[in-house]
Amino acid sequence: MALYIELPLKIAQTEDDMDKSPLPRLIQPFTLLVIASFILSCQVTHQPQPVSQASVLTLKGVLMWKGDSSESGLYASETTLTPANVNVNQFGRVGSFQADGIVIAQPLFVSGLDMGSGATHDVVIVATEHDSVYAVDAANPGGAPLWERHYVDPSSGVTTMPDNFGGRTTLGGEVGITGTPYIDAATGVLYFVTTIARNGVPEQWLRALDVRTGKDSGSGSVQIKASVSGDGRGSVNGQIAFDPSNQNQRPGLFKVNGAIVVAWGSFSDWGVYHGWLMAFDPSTLQQIAVFNPTTQAQSTDAASGPSDYGGGGAFWGGGAAPSVDVDGSIYLNAADGSFNASTGGNNYGDTLLKLRLNGGSFQVVDSFTPANADCIDLHDLELGSGGVALLPSDFTNGVSLAAAYSKEGRLFIVNRDQLGGFNAGGDNQIPLEFMVGEQQCSDAITSDVAEGPGWNRLYGNPAFWNGYLYAAASSLPLKQYQFQNGLPNPTPIAASPSAYGLRGGNVVVSANGDQDGITWVYEKSASSQGILHAYDATDVSKELWNSNLNGGRDGMGTGIGFGTPVVSNGRVFAASDRAINVFGLLQ
Repeated sequence: MALYIELPLKIAQTEDDMDKSPLPRLIQPFTLLVIASFILSCQVTHQPQPVSQASVLTLKGVLMWKGDSSESGLYASETTLTPANVNVNQFGRVGSFQADGIVIAQPLFVSGLDMGSGATHDVVIVATEHDSVYAVDAANPGGAPLWERHYVDPSSGVTTMPDNFGGRTTLGGEVGITGTPYIDAATGVLYFVTTIARNGVPEQWLRALDVRTGKDSGSGSVQIKASVSGDGRGSVNGQIAFDPSNQNQRPGLFKVNGAIVVAWGSFSDWGVYHGWLMAFDPSTLQQIAVFNPTTQAQSTDAASGPSDYGGGGAFWGGGAAPSVDVDGSIYLNAADGSFNASTGGNNYGDTLLKLRLNGGSFQVVDSFTPANADCIDLHDLELGSGGVALLPSDFTNGVSLAAAYSKEGRLFIVNRDQLGGFNAGGDNQIPLEFMVGEQQCSDAITSDVAEGPGWNRLYGNPAFWNGYLYAAASSLPLKQYQFQNGLPNPTPIAASPSAYGLRGGNVVVSANGDQDGITWVYEKSASSQGILHAYDATDVSKELWNSNLNGGRDGMGTGIGFGTPVVSNGRVFAASDRAINVFGLLQ
């Protein structure tokens, strides 16, 4: 079978120019050698030829972060895996795929994908920090990829961006693809952002590939450039420019109102940064709209870091993609940063935002800011360590509710129709808030950063199923809360047998409707190992299985911070270091 591969480095994609070669990208091995030899002898550099936008499809699977735009982490159509068969004797690792870089982005899964040559596969999409993307056969993950793309070319001066660029703390070696990609179910186009360094100068690019072939879709790529009006941190002549060296494309990508939307945060609060949200035309990749939540200079601020007094407000959410309501409303959290919206300003640090994309702009529709915003900003316990999970109305007395985390270890339940703004006297303007963790932000804290095993930070999103809410804070067990009278009871009804590491656990649930619920939690342990856990979703004190019970068969390598498992078609996919582990029923 012909295999789509990258040609040698002299004809690899570099973005040095946007001209496109007519050279086909899917060719037989003999033809490849002839053409490649001829081109190399001429010493010509070419771009890959773009292909037209994929035809109308209806792809199924896990096509974005946590599977759908509610971000509630529920895989409700799982008919194979049940509490009865997920145990150490019947369930375990059935294969793995080794990539060329750390896998921070959540893997995606496409069921029964027609690859265009008469072959149909269940496909796992894997993106790495080495700026590579792979399509892997889920049934044979150890085999050769179905296709692969690589966006570095050292011979042309194109590398990944060093993660210690400018002096910041290293995060794992290199920065490439970090945010979870998005697959458009109707077109089969895969969207993601690559961070590269061209001769040492950082750049970021939005990419578009046909998920069936790995070839460019439409224009294939566009370099990320943007600016907004403002006099906040980093402004020059009344404009704040996007800095590709210092903005971390951490959240998952998503689609709303026909546009592909991408968000950025910071690299561990280093340097001068802001939150950025940008919308792009999915066919042309032309930029449609830009939003920055902290554009105004402030004379006073709760903290005094390089991005305070008119900056910060990163969008990162522990990797969560912003959520999207049925009316197109976008919900996301801005992390530590300047806040003056309660007095008529435009700064929204530590704020849950409700936005709408109207024409060429994002508009702030509503917001919620915790009463202790100054305290959590000062001590790095921000609201923005998680995303916003939209809850179904089955157990909320018909009210449109959403759940959000803070790094303080606090869970907020907000009314999506009236978020509540800011109330310095307390958060009694929202339906409910309570501590999942055991320590609260206060003036008694002496350090700027409240972290370590004594703090119970929350990251990512809570998961919801059948009237239960699940949250796994750091250094605490997974807790299960039950909805009563339209709201979760703050007293948990069950907890897991063991506590989690310093990143807590990212939670999803698989079920067949309201039956056979399994709560899956990804943990990066205190020893940095990745561990996948499975619990009975009706009672998480009953652990069904974990990947260390038979460590020789199922044990994983170094864990991924904020790693998120994917469940589909009887398989569970979980990353560790440079690998994607595939778990399923043993034969």
